Amino acid sequence: MRRETSSGYALVLVLVGLAILSLLAGSVLVISNNAIRRVSEAAERAQLAAAAQAGMNAAVLSLMAPPAARFWSVDGTPRAISFDGVAVTVSVADEAGKIDLNGDARPLIFGLFEAAGLDRTAADMMADRVLDWREPGDLKRLNGAKAADYRAAGLPYAPRRGPFQSIGELNLVMGMTPELYRQLEPGVTVYSVFPIPQLQSAPAIILRATGMDSASIEAVLAARAKGQVAPAPFALAPQQSILGLPGTVFTITAQARMASVLVDRAETIRFTGDPQNPFWVLAWK
Repeated sequence: MRRETSSGYALVLVLVGLAILSLLAGSVLVISNNAIRRVSEAAERAQLAAAAQAGMNAAVLSLMAPPAARFWSVDGTPRAISFDGVAVTVSVADEAGKIDLNGDARPLIFGLFEAAGLDRTAADMMADRVLDWREPGDLKRLNGAKAADYRAAGLPYAPRRGPFQSIGELNLVMGMTPELYRQLEPGVTVYSVFPIPQLQSAPAIILRATGMDSASIEAVLAARAKGQVAPAPFALAPQQSILGLPGTVFTITAQARMASVLVDRAETIRFTGDPQNPFWVLAWK
């Protein structure tokens, strides 16, 4: 009887040991598969990053070419290209075609909010708040907001009372929402070389902000797609910007995708007119 009991215990121990070994083997297999997947994703991400950067480099070279050789639209229209079998979507936006948040054209800022879908009352209020954000002193516009209003709203900050440092700063203006910002983002800048947008390269929201009707906007965009509209005047000779800096500014974005992996790149560059140092990178992500 004792021998049978001992044999039973031994069998149970063997089965438990086998179960533990099976669990260990399964865990090792899961860990190995995860490691292989991470390595594969890292390799894909590196390939995508290289392709996205190649797309951005191609756009820069196009902008530096003589006018007759330029082949890139500069109104932010996406362009599909391929590098080493990787599909890349690249767009070039001339910052001169946008409304500068530090410019003096309040009617354009008001029109921009209307173009984003706000009614006249709300657009008027947001335009005043944008201007109050950047203007010195505590005297506010009729529908604007200064430090006391931000405190009353429970916000832990106050207007800068100086120029916008980035378009992302718009998110801090009282009344701004993520959805409204997404609509405004393609049409605003802090790098413009002109006090008003250059309509040759302006995105659709800027065309709407100027009061252009839908049919005219569609005609302009269709003509651009066919290459029938001259590009914005972006000669590389230095020009004077609102902020007193030389050169013309472009934002180049590139998006490369492979299966479930996506890589985004964006650079804002200012051409200087100096052959030894042809452009500066103002922003990168």
